[in-house]
Amino acid sequence: MMSPASVYRIFRRPADAAASVRLVIVALIVLALALTAIGVIRVTRQHDVLRAGFKLSKASEQVRKLREVKRQLELEYAVQSSPDRIRRLATQLGMTTVAPDKIRVVTPATEAPRAARPRKVATR
Repeated sequence: MMSPASVYRIFRRPADAAASVRLVIVALIVLALALTAIGVIRVTRQHDVLRAGFKLSKASEQVRKLREVKRQLELEYAVQSSPDRIRRLATQLGMTTVAPDKIRVVTPATEAPRAARPRKVATR
């Protein structure tokens, strides 16, 4: 194992020596790469935010259109199902109102007894 003094001697420079050019270039390259990575990450995130905003805007516009269609359909339903309109159309088709004493309620017929039903004949 190296002693701290020997490690110090490796990095020690003479007092008037300039910093190594290689060390400065490596430091600048690392700094440039870090700044480029930060810039790319920021632009990517901003792009994602803009894309999400565009999708949200498109969806909001579609919701607005669907609400308008729903409102129009509800209005049309209210107009088409109004009792006065139905009464007028029925009169145009020749229908008349019936007196309450002429109204008959028809109940479904009960099933015929088994003996009265025709039998199925098996064919071979």
